[in-house]
Amino acid sequence: MDIRRSGNFGFIDTGEGLYSFTMGAKGKGWEPTSVMLTPNHWTTRRKMAVNGKFIIPKGEHNDLPQQVARLLDRFYAGEGIMGKIAGLQWGEGPRLYEDAVDESSNRFYRHWVVDDQVLKELEAWDWLKFMHRCLVDLTHMQGFFVKFIRNRGPRVGAPGQIVRLEHVPYHRACLCYPPDGEDEPQEIMVGDFPYPDPKYTYTYPVFDPTDPFRYKVSMRYYNIYSFCKDFMSAPRFLGAFEWLELAGNLAPLLKTYNENASAISLHIESPQKYWDDAEARIKSICERTGETYSPKMLEEFKDAAMEKFAGNIAGRENVGKYMHTTKYWNEEANQFEGWKVEPVDKKVKDYIEAQIKISNKADAAATSGFGLDPVLSNLIIENKLSSGSEKLYSLKVYNASETAIPDMILCSPLQQYLAANHPGTRLKVGMYRNIVEAESSVSPSKRVEANA
Repeated sequence: MDIRRSGNFGFIDTGEGLYSFTMGAKGKGWEPTSVMLTPNHWTTRRKMAVNGKFIIPKGEHNDLPQQVARLLDRFYAGEGIMGKIAGLQWGEGPRLYEDAVDESSNRFYRHWVVDDQVLKELEAWDWLKFMHRCLVDLTHMQGFFVKFIRNRGPRVGAPGQIVRLEHVPYHRACLCYPPDGEDEPQEIMVGDFPYPDPKYTYTYPVFDPTDPFRYKVSMRYYNIYSFCKDFMSAPRFLGAFEWLELAGNLAPLLKTYNENASAISLHIESPQKYWDDAEARIKSICERTGETYSPKMLEEFKDAAMEKFAGNIAGRENVGKYMHTTKYWNEEANQFEGWKVEPVDKKVKDYIEAQIKISNKADAAATSGFGLDPVLSNLIIENKLSSGSEKLYSLKVYNASETAIPDMILCSPLQQYLAANHPGTRLKVGMYRNIVEAESSVSPSKRVEANA
């Protein structure tokens, strides 16, 4: 038999016929192949033991970054939208400035400056590349990890100095759970998560801005605070995870449907509890045998189970036989559940139209979750094109409301670097953005259409 599966939907070619199937369509609700992380049961308060230390897991199974990467890779506009957000946040890039006051209006403004000495120090360790990588993590996960490298001077009584800052990829770092009597994490673990090799796992103390030269190497986690998350922030689009999963599944599902729809004769539907119980059994076996559980084990079990189930209703020897399935009462769903095998009513037009409506809804919901106006994300919702004035207005609203806080968090490590290496300096780091004007306010010779 040949099984083609996209998430919890798929098709089985038995050689005698083609069947479609849905896994876990009822009960707890549809879930992706691996456990879906939703705001209802995702927390940063509990701890997890890793290589002799307790860490604060990122997500239910400490694989939230991998989940986000998978969702965005499968959603056709995912990384495109995230790239657009990063571009809007970056503007013209980071620059040095000093706070100043316009005495005529008594308003603060940034007086941009060029300090050759400081810029030479920063360029020595490629600070622009460092900040861009931190920005990518910040836009995806609302936080990022930074490593502070100090010179060797304090060992011999010489002045201390931060030599450079290093970006640590988000998926490779975890906060260690605070020890008794402490409210904040004191260490950060770096390894190949979610299953780090002890030989290549390292723990660093948390960088202290009030004592910057205390450790030769230290780390710090910078984040935009998430409501009700104690230590680590959650992605801004966490509530749109299921929509992203749905949007990512539609394309391969329709592709497979177009290839096989004419031959489909039966649709098999299974209850979610069946797969939940199967996952629990697999985990129990892994605990007894000492083997590490991985989601791939459940995937292989799903394929084998659907192949066996389909085999029981395929072939000449089964013609005329009936199948007995048991239903049970699900109190949570308030209904009976069980396996179902139904003939497929091939209303192709209705099916395609329904999928298009779902796709449009998924696009809109996902974009809303990212916090970016569809006008700026280049998504065409329900065939509606945006005018230039709409884009300009949306851009100005975005710059006025969505950039100040990310700028503050993104520039924090650079600000602490300057404070440590240049005590008393008035220099600050900020993202420089050109003011975009309407075409009607630009002289004709300088308009975009005149320079195309």
